Amino acid sequence: MIKRIFVLALRCLCLLLFNFNTFAQPSGFIDEVISDNWTIPSGLTFDANGRMYVWEKSGKVFIVENGVKSTKPIIDISEEVLDYGDHGLNGFALDPDFLKNGYVYLMYAAKRHHVLNFGKPDYQAQEETPFQTTIGRITRYSLTVSSGFTEIDLNSRKVLIGETPSTGIPILVDNHGVGSLVFALDGTLMASVGDAALATEGVVDDTQSDWFKEAISLGFITADENINAYKCQSLTSLNGKILRIDPNTGDGIASNPFFESGKPRSAKSRIWSYGLRNPFRFSIKPNTGSTNPADANPGTIYMGDVGWSHREEINVATKGGLNFGWPTYEGIDFINKAYQDPTYLPKNHQKPIIDWRGTFAQGIVEGDAFAVGSPQFKGNKFSGIASIGGIWYNYQQFPREYQNLYYHADYEGWIKAFKFDTKGNPTEVIDFVSDIHPTSFAINPKDGAIYYTNYFYPNIHEIRRLSYNPNANRRPTVVQSATPIYGKAPLTVNFKASDSKDPEGTALQYEWNFGDGQSSNEANPSHTYNSIGKVATYGASVKVTDAAGLSSFKTMNIFVDNTPPQIINTSIDKLEIFDNTKDFPVSLNAQVTDAEHSKEQLSYLWSVLLYHDDHIHFVTSSYRLTGEAVLNIVPCDDQIYFYKVTLTATDAEGLSSTYEKVIKPNCGVLSVSPIASQLSVAPNPTQHTIDIFPLNDLTNKVLKATLYYRNGGVLMEKEAFWQEIKPILDSKLIAAESGMYLLKISTDGFSKTFKVIKN
Repeated sequence: MIKRIFVLALRCLCLLLFNFNTFAQPSGFIDEVISDNWTIPSGLTFDANGRMYVWEKSGKVFIVENGVKSTKPIIDISEEVLDYGDHGLNGFALDPDFLKNGYVYLMYAAKRHHVLNFGKPDYQAQEETPFQTTIGRITRYSLTVSSGFTEIDLNSRKVLIGETPSTGIPILVDNHGVGSLVFALDGTLMASVGDAALATEGVVDDTQSDWFKEAISLGFITADENINAYKCQSLTSLNGKILRIDPNTGDGIASNPFFESGKPRSAKSRIWSYGLRNPFRFSIKPNTGSTNPADANPGTIYMGDVGWSHREEINVATKGGLNFGWPTYEGIDFINKAYQDPTYLPKNHQKPIIDWRGTFAQGIVEGDAFAVGSPQFKGNKFSGIASIGGIWYNYQQFPREYQNLYYHADYEGWIKAFKFDTKGNPTEVIDFVSDIHPTSFAINPKDGAIYYTNYFYPNIHEIRRLSYNPNANRRPTVVQSATPIYGKAPLTVNFKASDSKDPEGTALQYEWNFGDGQSSNEANPSHTYNSIGKVATYGASVKVTDAAGLSSFKTMNIFVDNTPPQIINTSIDKLEIFDNTKDFPVSLNAQVTDAEHSKEQLSYLWSVLLYHDDHIHFVTSSYRLTGEAVLNIVPCDDQIYFYKVTLTATDAEGLSSTYEKVIKPNCGVLSVSPIASQLSVAPNPTQHTIDIFPLNDLTNKVLKATLYYRNGGVLMEKEAFWQEIKPILDSKLIAAESGMYLLKISTDGFSKTFKVIKN
């Protein structure tokens, strides 16, 4: 997520918390942790022999064989990889003939210093903080056959995209960079790329940003590409696209929809689909596509696309050249009024097949939108904030009714299985796994299970497995805590794991490793850490084993001779309420100190959330100590609205402190009249008409009716008797696209707001 995909994890943005998103997987399925000894695992894949390859965001790739992780990475390009915000080693793929040629492909953001200086006599590796604009690359390396594909030949490096500063994938902001690498059946290599745009509703003059000025001066983009999110609509930009290239050269494929003869390395020649915001993960439906690249049919692509603040998407590309509409369109029916430049206005854009946000999810069936839970699209309604992507399951380890389904994830915390008919219409959604934060998927060809990376800052760095075995002994669930987790040495810490549970109810055994060479077999041990003369961080882990010998692990950090940063004061300390008559700008700044670390060693995260009744909307975030946020107008009615602004300051060891401030709208004194409390609207959902009930007390009253888009924009406003309002309201509903709207009815100083679903 800050609707930025991978840093949704980094920034802890599992925020849209509806209680109907908590569920257990269907009977007989087991979702379990396979390993948790990782550092921000970006993704995983398997070779034909079932060996697992896991890549970490920092630029390291490990193998896992027979459940054992390699002690050293088989690939380490962390010197080159920009590990910041969304960015890092996000994409990785094995060549279809990997077990013969050893080819591996990596897609990552490269450090600017490396891009500009590597190979020069005075080059020295260095870190890059804060963020600097740069480029993304796709490179190919060979793992040596003689090593059993466990060692890299560094001299085999071949840059497919990004061989020079001007030929890379523009990385212009700290979000929405590179995504996935996937091989199609025809042997072409496909890649997903985000929009590299500022996360703002309006069109931003990029020329006023230091980031973009630098990018132009260094040749990462041209002045013509300095068009913010409209880059997604430009065929001369690689941003906001699905690319299709030759894995041997990086050239575009001649059968691509915009291929330029004589310019195979141009953006146009490489583009397959466009108009996407952040298609972080995508997959190709099995048994689709041709084996011949000339047929222009790599297969049917299913991709997640992370929305801005209105809708999350599952998009389907059945052919090349499809335009998915961003930034003008988001979801099935939302139109972004701020992006209406006719130069970039999409024509006949491809709508997502499924979208969701808030309490409303819907899908397109035979060309019309139907809500989840309807006869046309069965299942439980759901929410989400970050459509990650998914994978088609075509193995036989799952029961027949769960085969040939599409398993998709939202970073908010779920995996769901989607059924499609033979025409590609969604027909049902099945709840599968909740309370997780997936970032990638793969199927092990040897056991037929789905494996996925699960990451949530700061302590969840897992590989998990989803399999079916109704009679299996399930792993125990570890519940681990410690008090205190930081302080001066000697530091005595009280650990606890006795709340851990075994699904079968058997007795548990405990094995603690305190990270300093000491251990314990107690459930709730105490341990004293001594000083080593400097700040030290220890990973304290506990292994919990059931009576059948099945184990689970958890690890947490203990900070010795360290204390968290202190947030002394902020620019919003005295801000309790805000002027709700217009959008309200807020300056963000703070004074922060740290006893053990310099200011340069501290990092910061401001986040702004809008609380609305029982759920939360993400507004914005910033990695800088100083910045600005805008508190938008909210309705003043019987519903609850307030903003929460949070600052998290983190030291170099990962120890942090948090400041929170609740800021409420100035709505005066509100109360609910007996008349307003009894009001209801029907029919709801509706196609073209609506009434309010009861009308007895309202017949002779002047009412004010306001129909809002879900983002707060006004679709209609009328003050009159209901008899005059109704035909105008009905006409607006007839013309409106399918989706959810808010209808506010006010009279005598009282009001009530209804959620209206337009079918």
